Amino acid sequence: MTFDDSIDATGVFRNARIFRLGTELAVLVWDLPPALPAATRCLLSMDQSPIPLVSMMLPLANGRQRMFWAMRPGKKPESVGICTEDGGTFDTIVMQPARALAPLDVEALFADLAPEARIKFVNNLLTVWRSAFRIAGDHLFSMVVEDALHALVPEPQAASIVCQIAQGRHLIETAINPDLGEITAIYAIGAVSITRMAVRLVLGRNAKNGLQSCHFIAEAPSPSPPFLIVLLSRNGVAIRQLADGKPRHPSLQSWWGKNPEAVELREMIVRRLATLPESGAATAIDLQVRAPLATSRIAKSSMHPSGEVDLALALDDGLLAGGWFHAPSSAFAGIDYVKEDGTAVPLDGNSYEFPAWAQGKDEKSKTDVTGFVAWVPLSESPGPLLQPRFQMRLASGAVRPLIPTPQPFEPATQRNHVLRAVPPQHAVDGAFRTILAPALQDIERRLGKTIEVDCTKDYSLPKSAPLVSIVVPLYRVLDFLRFQLSGMATDPWLAANAEVIYVLDSPEIQDETEHLLGGLHLLHGLPMKLVVMNRNGGYARACNAGARFARGAILVMLNSDVVPCAPGWLQVLSRALLESNKLGAVGPKLIFEDGSLQHAGLYFGRDQRGIWLNHHFHKGMPGNYAPAQNARDVPGVTGACLVTRRDTYERVGGYTEDYVIGDYEDSDLCLKIRRLGLQIAYEPAACLYHFERRSIRRSQDYMRGVASQYNSWLHTQRWEGDIAELMANLFDRDHDRPAAAGVRIRERNAA
Repeated sequence: MTFDDSIDATGVFRNARIFRLGTELAVLVWDLPPALPAATRCLLSMDQSPIPLVSMMLPLANGRQRMFWAMRPGKKPESVGICTEDGGTFDTIVMQPARALAPLDVEALFADLAPEARIKFVNNLLTVWRSAFRIAGDHLFSMVVEDALHALVPEPQAASIVCQIAQGRHLIETAINPDLGEITAIYAIGAVSITRMAVRLVLGRNAKNGLQSCHFIAEAPSPSPPFLIVLLSRNGVAIRQLADGKPRHPSLQSWWGKNPEAVELREMIVRRLATLPESGAATAIDLQVRAPLATSRIAKSSMHPSGEVDLALALDDGLLAGGWFHAPSSAFAGIDYVKEDGTAVPLDGNSYEFPAWAQGKDEKSKTDVTGFVAWVPLSESPGPLLQPRFQMRLASGAVRPLIPTPQPFEPATQRNHVLRAVPPQHAVDGAFRTILAPALQDIERRLGKTIEVDCTKDYSLPKSAPLVSIVVPLYRVLDFLRFQLSGMATDPWLAANAEVIYVLDSPEIQDETEHLLGGLHLLHGLPMKLVVMNRNGGYARACNAGARFARGAILVMLNSDVVPCAPGWLQVLSRALLESNKLGAVGPKLIFEDGSLQHAGLYFGRDQRGIWLNHHFHKGMPGNYAPAQNARDVPGVTGACLVTRRDTYERVGGYTEDYVIGDYEDSDLCLKIRRLGLQIAYEPAACLYHFERRSIRRSQDYMRGVASQYNSWLHTQRWEGDIAELMANLFDRDHDRPAAAGVRIRERNAA
C-alpha cells in the first residue's frame, strides 16, 4: 500500500483508500480528520449498500481513529462517499471491482496503529470478517492474515507435532504465557485456508521460564511448514509456527505408552477420538486397555480415612461412581470426581450411602465400611473413558488420588455392573430415582442403538398373509421347542390360519436353532420364520422385532416355555378379539406342569415400600379352582401368552424397551392398551402349560433381584396414577376381588 504524499508526520490518512482483501473482497481504509470528535459515527453513501458490510474503528498511536469497511465490490466502478450521521460528506472515492484493486499492505497499515489495535485487527480478520464473508478457503485472504500475523510477531515462537491422532488430526505442543488467560479460539492458518479448531487444550500445572506448556489437537490435512497457529484470548493473542512437520513420535500408540503420567492429556485425546467416525472410539478403548493408568486406593485404617472407587462408568449423560469409604475421624471431607480440566466435582451432591464391607488385610477378613453410589450429570460426554479419576478430599484441604481399575465399555456389561452397585436390600427409591435410573436409561438407550436384525430364514411361508402371527422369542433355552411346535402343528385351526415367527435373541446358538427348526419343519410342515438378532437385546426388543415381520391381523406374543394343553386355544382367543372391537388384548389360563394355576389374569398390589408389583389371580390354586373358570375383564394379562390385534400393538408402539433384561413389559403394554379405551380380558376356555421363567434363570444379574426391583420401581413411576385408579375400581366390585378369603397371593416375579 502506498500512502498519500499529503500524509502528515503522524501518518494519518487524509484520503480514503480501497484495497483488495480477498479474491472478491475489498476493504476501505480512512482516518478520521482531526476536526472530528473520536466518537463520531461515520457511514458510507452508495447507490446500493452491499450485504454484508462490516466496519470497525481502531485507535492510532497518536490518539486519533482509523475506520475500516469490508465489503464485496460490484462488477462495475461505483462512487462511495464517507459521511456522518447528520449528512456531511468528508471524502469521496471510486470503488473498482476487487480484481482491479491493489493488495492490502498490512505492514504499512500497521505502522500507525496502536499496539492493541494491531491485535484487534488480527482478531477481527479471523473472527468477524472471516465469518461474515465465509472466506476461510480464500487463498488471497489467507495471505493477508499471514502478513498480519508476521507483522504482529515477525518471528513466532515454535510449536511441534507430538504425534498424529488420526488422519488430518495432530497433537501439537507449545508453550504460552500464563497471563494470556483463557483461550477462546484456536485457528490454523495454512497456505490456502484457515481452519477454526475445537477449543480444547491441556495446560501444564507449573510454569517454566515464565511459560506454561500447552497441548491441543490441530485439524489440518498436512500441518507442515509454513503453518501458523493462532490462539486468541480476551487478553491478547499467541502466534506459533511449526518448527518441523515431522512428528516426534511415530504413532499415537507409541506416545501413549510412554506417557502414562499425562492423565489430562490422555483424557482429552479419548474425548476427541470418541467424536471421530468409524474406529475412533475403538482406538480410544484399545489404548486404555493396553496401557491403563496405575490404580490407586487408600487401604482401610482404624485411624485414618480410607476408601476406594470400584465403579466408574463414563456414560453419555453423566458419570456413575460407586465404592466405599471409612471415616474414623473428622479428617475425611468427601470424595470428588476430577474432570479433564482438573475441576473437582464432589460426589455427595447426588449420592446414596448404605452399609457395606471391604476386603481386609487377607482374603478371608472383611471390615465394615460405608458403601456409596453417585451420579454426576455431565453437559458433555467424556467419551469412552475407562478410568475416570477421583480424589479423597481431607478437611485440611489435602487430596489423595483414587483411580479405579479399567471399567467395562460394552453396554450390556456396564448394565450388569450397575445392577451390582447396590445390594438388593438397599435398592430403594433413593438409589434409583436420581442415580441408578439415569445410568440404566443411558445404557439401555445406547444398547438399543446396537440391536438389529442380523438375518432371517423362512420355512415354507405362503405368499398370502395368514390371519394370525405367533411371535416366540428364544433366549438360550430350546428345551420346550419340540413340544410347543408339536402342540401347535396338531391344532388344525392353528395350522390353517397361523404363521410362527421365532426370534433368536442369542445368536451364538444360531446353527443349533436352525438345525432344530429345520428338522421340526420337515416333521410338521408348519409355516415358520426365524429372525436372528445380531446380539442379545432383551425380551421387549426381540418381541418388537418379530412383530415387525408379522403379516397376520391377530398378533400372539408367546413365550418359548408355553406349551398348549390341547387344540383350539388360539381359535378361542382370536374369536374374542374378532367379535369385540372394545377388546384390546386377551390372555388364557396358564397352569404349571403339576396342574396348578400359574395365571388367571394379572392384577397389581403394593409392597411395603409402596411399589406396585404384578400378581396373578389365584396363583398356586388347583387348575379347576372355581373362581378361575370365569371369563372376565382383568387389569392385565401376562406376556407369556398375550393375544391382541396387530394394529393395536403398533398403535401403542409395542413393548416398551427400557425395562431391564425382561419384566413388566407385559403389564406396561396392557396399561398402554387401556389408555386407548380398550379392555383386557381373561379367557379360561383356552388353557396352556407354562414352565415359568426357565430362560431368565440363566441370567444371574436378574436373579440377584436388583433388576426386578428397578423394573417394578420404573413401572410404578410410569403408571402410578393409572394403576391406583384401576385397582380402586377393581376392589369396589366384590365379585372381582383378587383372591378368596384365606388364599395367599404370591408375588409375580415375571412372565
